[in-house]
Amino acid sequence: MLKDTMKTFGVKGSIFGRSTGLIWCLVIATVIMTAPVRTLAQADRIYAENSKAVVVVIAVNAQAGVISQGSGFIVREDGAVVTNYHVVNAASKIKVKSGERVFDVEGLLYADIENDVAILKIDGSHLPTVRLGEPDRVQVGEKVFVISSPQGLENTVSEGILSGVRKVDETRKVLQITAAISPGSSGAPVFNSRGEAIGIATFLVAEAQNINFAMPVSLVKDKLASTKVVGAGEACSADFTKTAECWFYQGVAYGSNGMYERSVEAFVRAIQIKEDFSEAYFNLGVSYIGLGKYNEARDALEKAIRIKPDSAEAYENLGAVFAKLGMYDDAVRTLKKAIAINAEDSQAYYNLGVTYASVKDYKAAVEALKQAVRFRPDFAAAHGFLGATYARMKEYRMAADALKQSIRLNPDDPRTHYTLGETYLALKDRPSALDEYKILQKMDATMADRLFKQIYK
Repeated sequence: MLKDTMKTFGVKGSIFGRSTGLIWCLVIATVIMTAPVRTLAQADRIYAENSKAVVVVIAVNAQAGVISQGSGFIVREDGAVVTNYHVVNAASKIKVKSGERVFDVEGLLYADIENDVAILKIDGSHLPTVRLGEPDRVQVGEKVFVISSPQGLENTVSEGILSGVRKVDETRKVLQITAAISPGSSGAPVFNSRGEAIGIATFLVAEAQNINFAMPVSLVKDKLASTKVVGAGEACSADFTKTAECWFYQGVAYGSNGMYERSVEAFVRAIQIKEDFSEAYFNLGVSYIGLGKYNEARDALEKAIRIKPDSAEAYENLGAVFAKLGMYDDAVRTLKKAIAINAEDSQAYYNLGVTYASVKDYKAAVEALKQAVRFRPDFAAAHGFLGATYARMKEYRMAADALKQSIRLNPDDPRTHYTLGETYLALKDRPSALDEYKILQKMDATMADRLFKQIYK
């Protein structure tokens, strides 16, 4: 019965988890309005302190027609305004609306097409500004607030949490938030609970609410002193929707919701534009893993490694793919390469432990899994698999200890409760096995019935 717990491989390192997305480089026809959240004192305070520094950014073409509208925020008293590049790309002229005042944008102080950020310059003095925080110090789970100006509803405030920090490459990250944003919110500031702007809302999830993304303000902090202005027509000549990065982030957003067919299409488009885009190949490989297409995943991950041979995460996922393909020697060799690059790669050790268990080398599996929990003590799955492996070795006391640790970290995994129940039976501790049966009754009736039959067989 322990067999059920011995077939899980972890996939780590992809920028996306399992939520959805559609990057705002696509045209979204539906506008979702969010009413201002004014019920909590914290939101009230942040709104009062910062709303006057949040602006509407309007991009205009040569015929004076509006081609896009987004949000922005003032970061210098003399009129430096941060927004998304895609809000203003292809604009001939740009206007900024602050309350009842409308400013003509003199030009751009900074434009970063790949990261979709821009700093505009308007002619002003003594303008209200926002305070910038430190994105590297944010903690997943902390509250965040967005003040934005979606179409038809200026200065809307929404509240949520920072639900993830997704790594793009060695130097770039994106922030995943649950605070609601809508078309027209692109470029808005994302605040922490201290009222500091930590992010720039950059694209939203159309297929699922409350899964949105922001670029960290660290991308612009060291550019704020710039005084050289480049005209909008010159600085905004590149179309963000035709960049590899646009398609890459689209793939990230789709992959975040497990929409792997769409994420594959987006990453392939990114690679067609930028052939040496290692992160796109890597996430393409992860998308194929999500689809169970392991040969395709192998090909994509090997290409990522050829471009970037020091990527521990690429080796780590490739090792898991080899194991899924039954190529266990290749899996071990590849996972050891990941560990050689990053000696504290807990996921690589975990995958190595699972691989060894698959070929019934339980002693080696235990040693690898011990390393996994050593470097990541809160790794519930590794504790659980370690317990299951000890049980395979008939080391039931050790198995029970590891399984109980897994349950302390993740009490809602029925497989671990089931395996612990079996372990108690092996230790001739029927009362404890019955306790696990009672827990399983509320979690998984099928597993509970299987354990019950073993208790009374």
